[in-house]
Amino acid sequence: MKVERKLWLALGVAALALGLSLVAYAGNNEDSYKVASLVRQMETLSPVQVESLDAIPMKPFTLNKPSVDVMRVRLDETYTVQGVGKDTVELSGWIAVRHGAPRPAPGFTKVSWETAITDTEFVALELNGESKLFGPVHVVLDSSRPAIGQVGRIDVPDRATRLLQVANSGQTQDQAAAGDVAQDCRAPVNVKVSMPSLGLEMVTREPAVWYSNVTTIPPVGHVASVTVDPVPMISGGRVVATLDSGIVKFREVVKKVELSEQHQILASK
Repeated sequence: MKVERKLWLALGVAALALGLSLVAYAGNNEDSYKVASLVRQMETLSPVQVESLDAIPMKPFTLNKPSVDVMRVRLDETYTVQGVGKDTVELSGWIAVRHGAPRPAPGFTKVSWETAITDTEFVALELNGESKLFGPVHVVLDSSRPAIGQVGRIDVPDRATRLLQVANSGQTQDQAAAGDVAQDCRAPVNVKVSMPSLGLEMVTREPAVWYSNVTTIPPVGHVASVTVDPVPMISGGRVVATLDSGIVKFREVVKKVELSEQHQILASK
């Protein structure tokens, strides 16, 4: 029993060392270990190794079992830095997201693509880019402030819908059967942004909220995600910059680890 307790304690410490809040995992310790292990594995990979990973096909209009998924991504983020200026930075890298068990949306009793909500949470990310104005830009998750999102039958702001229509113009979404429709996704995330050439280490004052209109969970391909509201960036206790906007241009799943069937995502206390 003592050996077993020591083992689980060690696993818990490993997860916490990666910034993953164990109290946010309503399931079992094995799920926490799976998430932490996958993140640890991704953090050992170079950008070249991440690019070499094979993409995993995703079936559209399908509710998946709970899992943690790693997506290879390309996105643009526009920053305004006080005293320096404004620039759009192309970032690439990976994002890890976990998904809980689907549940019925309000007013429904069954769980299906058309009637369900799936809770989601970013658990890690590693993005890099180069700005002519700011120099190197490095973005990682601020895991000390988890934020829970949802995908499925949810409401999103009208402005997000309009921005997504523009961002996805020209893109086609195949329908698996008559009646299948894309669903909405709301994904808030707190991040740390480093601009070493400017001597800046910043965090988002509140979560940047990404919106998507999706046919798979997680979204893949050229299906866009956009931010709607600018987010102040804090350094040394004061606002020094703003994340003005962001748009995800492409992503594909390169790692998937299934979690327990009843895995849930709860906000940390």
